[in-house]
Amino acid sequence: MTPISLIGCVVGVVGCVIGVATFVSAQLTRAKQDGVLIAKIDQCVKGIEDLKADVKERNDKFDRILDEHSKEIAAMKEQIHILMSKVGL
Repeated sequence: MTPISLIGCVVGVVGCVIGVATFVSAQLTRAKQDGVLIAKIDQCVKGIEDLKADVKERNDKFDRILDEHSKEIAAMKEQIHILMSKVGL
């Protein structure tokens, strides 16, 4: 082998190693970014689930309050009806 072909071969091998190292580094960086993105998405999903649970709890509370008020209004209507019949109106 001539010295020029030997130098060319070494340069080619070094170039291939650099190319493979760059590719692997890029893939690792991308995987890390994907992992961070997945973690953020999981955090958002958990936050949404917490909000949904809070909303459901409040809706249940409001439903109980509305039910109690409806019963109280019905009782008051009955009392007014009784009073009106006693007064003669």
